[in-house]
Amino acid sequence: KEQKVVIVGAGNAAMDVAAQAYHCGAKAVTAVDVQKPAAFGEELEIAKSLGTEIVWPKFTEKYSRKERKIYFNDGTSLEADFVVVSIGDMPETGFLPTSVHTHKAGWIEADEAGHTSDPRIFAIGDVTSLGLVTNAIGHGRRAAEAVHAFLSGVSYNRPYRKMVVPYDRIKTAYYDVCRGEQPSVTPSSEASRCMSCATCRDCHMCEVTCYYGAISRKELTGGLYEYVVDENLCIGCGFCAGTCPCGIWEMVENV
Repeated sequence: KEQKVVIVGAGNAAMDVAAQAYHCGAKAVTAVDVQKPAAFGEELEIAKSLGTEIVWPKFTEKYSRKERKIYFNDGTSLEADFVVVSIGDMPETGFLPTSVHTHKAGWIEADEAGHTSDPRIFAIGDVTSLGLVTNAIGHGRRAAEAVHAFLSGVSYNRPYRKMVVPYDRIKTAYYDVCRGEQPSVTPSSEASRCMSCATCRDCHMCEVTCYYGAISRKELTGGLYEYVVDENLCIGCGFCAGTCPCGIWEMVENV
């Protein structure tokens, strides 16, 4: 707390670091970059609103832990109790055998389960493409299943792919409300309200909102569930589609 933080890099990831530094009690946060900052959108706005200063062009030369200063090649320096390197680079693939194919841009070619052109090598996450943390987590899980199948000498069966709901149908305001209602935020609670998956999170909002009781929750085997509509009770008001934070419900004209 009360420390001066310098972030090397000024992309959106660096802005996330800046915001979290302030949340952890940082006194001042400065992001430096060798070129015009790549940060944009909400990440940039939040970081700036908290007081983040962005300085460029700055080529970092060294950091002196003893002096608590970061030096640049133009002879200037900044006081820094804590330095975080947040630079987005292309993956280093030079060590890979030629049996592993890569794209012209440098990414490793791999399918959704991490299979590469070499059956003994799997690749996931940011070495295959840019993406969200949630994408990398899902990629890792599928790759783990594929590796298990490979080591077990059996074929890999692609799991059932859930429908992906367009982002413009997801109402993020509801997630902020749910967060405020929680006494404490934990990794488990955050995972259960992940927006990137765009699947039902069993919040019961559609069921509670339906004035005529047309929607009910049905228990399935294996701990699964589904929400079903009684067509004899539904009047087509659209409240369920309007209130669903995940964009699951879709109104279809009854012809």
